[in-house]
Amino acid sequence: MHNRIIQLLSAVSVTMLMGLGINHAVAACAVPEPLKSIDPVGFYDDPAAYAQAVKPMRDYIYRLNKAAESNQWTCVLTLLEGWARADSLLGPISGYQGYYERSWAGTDFALVLLRLPKEVGEANADQLRVITPWLTRIAIATRDADAINHLHNNLVYWAGLNLVAIGTLAHRQDLIDAGLARAREGIHDIGLHGELEREIKRGDRALHYHTFALIPLVFTAELAERQGVNLYQENHGAIGRLANLVIKAVQNPDSFAEITPVKQNLFPWTFQDELSWMEPYYARTRDSRLPGLIAPRRQFHEWRLGGNVTVAWGVALPQ
Repeated sequence: MHNRIIQLLSAVSVTMLMGLGINHAVAACAVPEPLKSIDPVGFYDDPAAYAQAVKPMRDYIYRLNKAAESNQWTCVLTLLEGWARADSLLGPISGYQGYYERSWAGTDFALVLLRLPKEVGEANADQLRVITPWLTRIAIATRDADAINHLHNNLVYWAGLNLVAIGTLAHRQDLIDAGLARAREGIHDIGLHGELEREIKRGDRALHYHTFALIPLVFTAELAERQGVNLYQENHGAIGRLANLVIKAVQNPDSFAEITPVKQNLFPWTFQDELSWMEPYYARTRDSRLPGLIAPRRQFHEWRLGGNVTVAWGVALPQ
């Protein structure tokens, strides 16, 4: 009799849940516990401790990006609003890595929302009035982060993308201008052969960091086009020179010896998802070398760029 009662209660519970539309997709939209601050140890200082510290934020971003990829915009807004109301990620940072992580996270959030269909945004304006000021505070924190600004390297370019993406979303010209200034710092530093002197100093990671530096420059250039600004032409087409350097290295890693004699050591993701810049770059330039490099790597996923970059930025490749 007891078992029969349990079975009946279970059946009623399932029926109620189905009637309420509670399913796996809804469960995936449950807002994780907001993180007041993101303050991990440095990526190179203690890799295991770093991975453990960033996991809650990365899990949240993964959930957000998957929702955007499948056009679950109600879920996207629910997730962002939950963390916005808690003023997440804006707590104190005692080290330095947290400044980078917060900048990357804010960039991802903004790039997701820049894909939000206009009619969805209009229908959910109240949620956006909560989310957008929060992202603006993240951008201001990035703009004012001395832990980033003094570096004058790829992390400054990533901060520039953060500022331009959030500034575009929030219609804040001051943030856009601050972001463009940081992108232009990177563009100005690109040498005659596409080299970046500060990234060459990374020794056996120089090629990786040239690739990593190129990502925010390309995506900032794409967003800048919406402002009528052509960053691709600046410093005599410098972004194109850096792109050419990386393309040649993907085709033949030994070609990077023209830049530095140090044998290069790549991360597994360097020539995989961190080539995601190729999607918008090919869409713009139709560089004939790129389809053969893009096709076997699709689809590109980059957690800093809204998730599935191929879906968001890619175009059809020639057969």
